[in-house]
Amino acid sequence: MWGPLPKLSSMSDKKPTQPHFANIRGLVADLNEHLDQRMVQLRKGTDLDAARPADANLFMMISRNPRTISELARDKGVSRQAVHASVSRLVELGAIRLEPVPGNKRDKLPVPTELGQQARARVGGLLRELEAELVGVLGKEDLEIFRSLLLRLLEAPRDTTSRAGKEE
Repeated sequence: MWGPLPKLSSMSDKKPTQPHFANIRGLVADLNEHLDQRMVQLRKGTDLDAARPADANLFMMISRNPRTISELARDKGVSRQAVHASVSRLVELGAIRLEPVPGNKRDKLPVPTELGQQARARVGGLLRELEAELVGVLGKEDLEIFRSLLLRLLEAPRDTTSRAGKEE
């Protein structure tokens, strides 16, 4: 069930080197880690457990916003080879197939297969279970407010060339 975030290192009883700060970036990263860990728990013992958590996250990225292997690597901030290894495991599981990119002999576009779409539908059930747990923590109204705030942030235009608060 839902509970406090686990200690940063479950391998030792040492305290984290950095105190807990309430900055938005850190909180979103902590929440993302917690949600990922809970999804691993929910997937355990199901046929969805065959995929590694990192591969499941990559599959989610591919399903939500199709892009090439190179674009996935750039967006994740990892090497193309790391993404290719994960994609290869997903192909082996039958969750995705690789399609050629017109005008580019090197790059491929990962696309969910029918089996991948079926797995995605089953994950949808687990996500509804996870969200029900969040309703238990926040209440339905606050969870919907949180969702709408996240959507507003994601839909807001991004200017990556300027810095907020920068004196000109």
